[in-house]
Amino acid sequence: MATPDEVFELGANALLAARDHNRERWGPARAILAPAKTIWCVGLGKSGIVAHKLSATLKSFGRAAHTLHPVDALHGDAGAMGAEDALVAISASGHTAEILRFLRGSPLPIVALTDPGSPLAALATATLDASVESEAGGDAPVTSFLVASALADALALQLRDDGGLNHPGGFVGLGQRLVASLMRPAPLVTATLTVAGCIPHLHDGAVLIEGGGIFTDGDLRRAVGADPAALSRPVGELCTREPVTVRATDPASLALDRMERRSSQLSVLPVVDEGGRYVGLVRLHDLVRAGLGA
Repeated sequence: MATPDEVFELGANALLAARDHNRERWGPARAILAPAKTIWCVGLGKSGIVAHKLSATLKSFGRAAHTLHPVDALHGDAGAMGAEDALVAISASGHTAEILRFLRGSPLPIVALTDPGSPLAALATATLDASVESEAGGDAPVTSFLVASALADALALQLRDDGGLNHPGGFVGLGQRLVASLMRPAPLVTATLTVAGCIPHLHDGAVLIEGGGIFTDGDLRRAVGADPAALSRPVGELCTREPVTVRATDPASLALDRMERRSSQLSVLPVVDEGGRYVGLVRLHDLVRAGLGA
């Protein structure tokens, strides 16, 4: 049985070999699948997991795709396939009997992720070489699963529509949200306003200073804690003049990153437009409540 180090070494070598073996194979595979109305992904066992992942990734890229169990296909589910569709069949050995039996009766073009010398490859219109020289799991599909997964992901990226990622849920979906969708109105005050005068405007955790700057409730506590007379001083003397900012058109995940990837974390950021003018505030609390950073 392979050691943990050997698992990684065998996997890395297998991935590099698969990269080299498939340099000339992507074009034929893409030519078959790109015009397909629906892409049906077929596999059993661990290869079935890869098929599910490929189908899900294609859907998130805007492609019509479904996972099809080969046994279910033989018992009627293949009736959902149309003449403009295509198949992706995944089998490390290329000898999976259920897949071969189903594909022998299918009129659709087939892209196989398998051993190029296998019976499955003989049925395919195009083949991506998923063979591995050495299996880290011995008789368990460990290295071959890794290679098949990488090939499936690379194939999905070849078929990605220009419309972008359709993934509104989860952390990925939240990361696509723009700062503008989570920001609050900018509480702007003049630099000559006293610190005491800023207090009624600190309900969102900070005020922004006309001409540039931010004064937070943390700044208030530190200033008054050090000198109670600071309440009568102009806020422009105690604010941060060049704060970290984020644009309204930036992804919300960038705002979270700028708040947290620091020696001292920030709880609020000024939001600016393309011209650098203040247009709002985005708070760490709102990002977390929306699901980012959870």
